[in-house]
Amino acid sequence: MEKKFFMVGYKTLLMFIILTFSLVAGEKLAYAEEVRGVTDTTIKIGGIMDQTGPVADIAILLAEAAKNYTHHINDQGGIHGRKIKYILEDDRYSIPMGIAAFKKLVFKDKIFALQGPVCIPSSRALFGQIERLKIPNMLESPDELAVNPVKRFIFIPVESYDDDIGVIFEYIVKELKAKDAKIAFCAFEGESGKTALRSVEKWAGFFKLTHPIHKEIIPLGALEVSSQVMIMKRDGITHIIVHHSAPGAAALLRDLRKFGFSIPVFGNLISCKEDTVRLSGKASRNYIGVAPVSSWYDDTPGMENLRKITLKYRPGTGTPWRDKAYCVGWVATMLLCEGMKRAGRDLTPDSCVEGMETIRDFDTQGICGPITFTPTNHKALDSVKLFKADPGSGKLIPISDWKRPPKF
Repeated sequence: MEKKFFMVGYKTLLMFIILTFSLVAGEKLAYAEEVRGVTDTTIKIGGIMDQTGPVADIAILLAEAAKNYTHHINDQGGIHGRKIKYILEDDRYSIPMGIAAFKKLVFKDKIFALQGPVCIPSSRALFGQIERLKIPNMLESPDELAVNPVKRFIFIPVESYDDDIGVIFEYIVKELKAKDAKIAFCAFEGESGKTALRSVEKWAGFFKLTHPIHKEIIPLGALEVSSQVMIMKRDGITHIIVHHSAPGAAALLRDLRKFGFSIPVFGNLISCKEDTVRLSGKASRNYIGVAPVSSWYDDTPGMENLRKITLKYRPGTGTPWRDKAYCVGWVATMLLCEGMKRAGRDLTPDSCVEGMETIRDFDTQGICGPITFTPTNHKALDSVKLFKADPGSGKLIPISDWKRPPKF
């Protein structure tokens, strides 16, 4: 009787263990299936980047870098055995198209993580949705508001316009010793230009400049800016900060030379590119740009590896040089992949964020400065180099090491 009871009890216990194991395994499987954009074999990443609109010259390279880097990661075995599927949407630098692209990527394609939008108004319109839907987001625009205050799922892979402009002001005041500088700010209309203008006015106050900032609008697509140049020359401007793409910055430089107005012109990341030198020729000799990344042709281990991998997938495309936007896209994708690696095999939006937040003094071997993320800091960089245009070679030559803006 005791033996029979023992056998029944043993069988009951065994069935309970098997049932419990099955429930736990099933629960884990169901959980894994519920992670949007993640399967046993793939991770879906979406990109929202202008491919045919006014800043396509920047965003095409961001997207190309993402595709080449994820191709490289897949050839190395993927992220813990999962291959990355990259899905790109063109928003043409438009808020409605950016929001439509976001909805498609999230609700139809069911992406796990997102790069972009590059358009600042679009990205700001989506902050709330990105946080609510828990989408790890590597936002590829230098927008301080994206990370200050910190938003759990939003990161930027570069510095902000605020950092760029702080370094420019320090160079004007400290290096050029322009104590009585009369600075003009030239930009296109829109939220991006307004964001940069706020930084210009902030740093002008920090350095206690006696003259108010002179403002000029250069429309997107402008081929000449003679009226703006004549006004600035009449008003005795001593330095210009331009917030514009390469064609707009080049139009400004050409007309400054045309009217014999030889003053230093400083540009942030969006004009710090070889196209600015190419399009303005000899007129670029007074141009100095700031950027958080090295140039395609710079001699560092990180840049050598970037070139090697890129040309493996795009042979014969070493010239003309890819500009710094490509390096930004490379770093952005590298960081997102690093965060997913650190999350481990159990990849979720939260584990990805937590993985990103463990990145400390990450060394890209000279592509950019050291990168750190923490739970209270989602901005990868606050350092830039200054680059001077060399019309003879068409290159941007570094004239500084990595520099941080002054403490405000």
